[in-house]
Amino acid sequence: MDPKSKRLLNRRALITGAAASLFPLRAHAASNTGVILVGASWCSFCKQAAPLLKLLSDQGDFPVLVASHDSRPIPPFPDMVPSQSHPQTRDIVSFPVTLVYSSSQNRVVGRVDGYRNPRWYMRSVANLINQVEQG
Repeated sequence: MDPKSKRLLNRRALITGAAASLFPLRAHAASNTGVILVGASWCSFCKQAAPLLKLLSDQGDFPVLVASHDSRPIPPFPDMVPSQSHPQTRDIVSFPVTLVYSSSQNRVVGRVDGYRNPRWYMRSVANLINQVEQG
């Protein structure tokens, strides 16, 4: 690996680690919340959002479903469903879109469209999840 690639990986690790500590989830969300990431494997913003969402899901202990427009996984998530076959995601054509699902309400209760930067994305998703968990 060349020095420039190492430097980029170190910067990315620093940003994602700092973002996870800045936007903690107030409660473990496993009982009430799930998240659907709608994207594509070729989408650069989806590739940036997915590792941050993985950090949040590990911290909050909630499931993440990846609905992929091109039927390919988006790392670090190894599994996916085709977005065209999922009832909540079949009409979404801009990426990434992050849907927050409440099992107690049996519906999607929030949506984050796009990816501006790590801080904005983490804050937006964490705020939605915390709102669901607070009732």
